[in-house]
Amino acid sequence: MAFLGLFGNYDKPGPGVSKDEPPKAAPVRFFEIFGRKFTKLVQANLIFLLPTLAAFVLMFLIYLCPTHFMLQLPTTSGALQVDVWVLYAVPLPLVLLSPFTAGLTYISRNFAREEHAFVWSDFWDAVKGNWKYFLLNGVIVYAVYVVLSFSLLYYSNQLSQDWIFYIPFWICILLALIFCWAQFYLPVMFITFDLTFRQAYKNAFIFSIAGFLRNLLLTVIIGGLGFLVLMVIPLTALTVFIYLLLLIFLLFSFFSFLVNFTVYPLIDRYLIKPYQERLEREKNGVAESQPGEPQESERFSGLFNQDDGEEEDEDDSDKFVYVNGRLIKKSELKDRDHSE
Repeated sequence: MAFLGLFGNYDKPGPGVSKDEPPKAAPVRFFEIFGRKFTKLVQANLIFLLPTLAAFVLMFLIYLCPTHFMLQLPTTSGALQVDVWVLYAVPLPLVLLSPFTAGLTYISRNFAREEHAFVWSDFWDAVKGNWKYFLLNGVIVYAVYVVLSFSLLYYSNQLSQDWIFYIPFWICILLALIFCWAQFYLPVMFITFDLTFRQAYKNAFIFSIAGFLRNLLLTVIIGGLGFLVLMVIPLTALTVFIYLLLLIFLLFSFFSFLVNFTVYPLIDRYLIKPYQERLEREKNGVAESQPGEPQESERFSGLFNQDDGEEEDEDDSDKFVYVNGRLIKKSELKDRDHSE
């Protein structure tokens, strides 16, 4: 195979992996996959850069509007002026960018589970097939940002007046953290499962708690990189040029791959593998579990009750199958075939 998959004979079999070879540590696998898929991640980043540039142009045009709404928040030393226009009107075009994260998520998810992806076609197919959920999620993210950011501004300005304001201040920080952690899981669940929007959000918030260590690790890595860039490395013409190159060629796809590589094993463990194992046991006529042994669904029941209180239909047509990287009910697949 030629350099990073750009050239060479794709039909030539590789050496393969020995079944007896012990699994490699996650950091080793991360950098191995990252190296193999580097050029494809660059391609995905360049594709995502197109709508990103359009969104930033809209943000710049909104910023240039002559009328900016200023809000005065009372403080002990007078009043704090907040440019509400810059805080809330300028970022609004980012909501329109959210559907395109479906394509980036699909590509990086496939790479994270070491599957192939046709970057250009799969990117746009994922956008077309999932844009509604991603756009709705973008609206929700924007609304949460408006509410929590304004609340934090208000409570932070009241801290010097009364200690009681520390309580809502830290509650807002906690809610913001949990919501951000839920966003690690929502995109990959949107493109992998046929869930309702409510079910996906429910599972994402469960994972935001169940995957605490993974989420904390991602937060530390992302926050640490941000701190390194903004506070530690001196800002010179050379570093600005390097940051610009990273933004153009790698930034978005790298962080998408980092997040999906970190969170997908948890989704696979609690959502995909237990369901596949149950189907295999049913096929072989084996009992769900040994006496006294809790089932996976009992240990982590919130992720498996996808019907929100409805009885589970054991009909074979309601079992899930993989189609183009997505879990779809057999009944829905049959309906699609008949419609075609």
